[in-house]
Amino acid sequence: MRSWKVSLVAGLVIGGLLATAVWNRNPGPSQEEYDALVQKNAVLVEQKQAEQARFEQLETQSAIDLQEMTLKLEEKQAELEKQKADFEKKLAGMKKEQKTLVVETKKLDTKVVELKTTAEQQKVVLDNSKELYQQQLRLQKDVEKAKKAVTEAEGVAGEFKQACDEFKSGTSWNWVSQADCDKYEAKLDIVDEKQAQLVALESELEALNKKIEIEVPKAN
Repeated sequence: MRSWKVSLVAGLVIGGLLATAVWNRNPGPSQEEYDALVQKNAVLVEQKQAEQARFEQLETQSAIDLQEMTLKLEEKQAELEKQKADFEKKLAGMKKEQKTLVVETKKLDTKVVELKTTAEQQKVVLDNSKELYQQQLRLQKDVEKAKKAVTEAEGVAGEFKQACDEFKSGTSWNWVSQADCDKYEAKLDIVDEKQAQLVALESELEALNKKIEIEVPKAN
């Protein structure tokens, strides 16, 4: 701003000197013409000053606008950077949650498979237990029947024992013979057969009871 003022003053001085020199060398223009020229020059100078002031104002305003725009751009850039950082943070959190969800899903799937396997195994155990208990009940009934059969066979054999004993003693007044002893021996064979069946059933039942004790889970 100082430079254009210096230039203006220098222009006025030089203009005055030139005008004086011209006036002295060639006193052609009249005083009125000179005054008009000076006035015109003053108007031009004033216009120049106004234009210069306007230019400087525009320059200053442009600098202010540029500074404000720069600040706004910097603020916008900072806001965008913050939004980017927030987005990346949220994205990282979502990825972490996704990984956690995948892990939990795999754990859940594994647990479901384990439960399904356990349920199937328990079903097999229960079915096997049910079959074993049914078999045990049948054997217990068969043992009871076998015991009754032995008792009945012993009773029948006992009916022929007295006649055979009398025949063997030779002192009986009853009509007895070897046939009575043969019948008695035959009945004893039946007793032995029934007793053998009973022993076999009792052994089978005992083995089954041990198997149930091992294979069937105990109630807590």
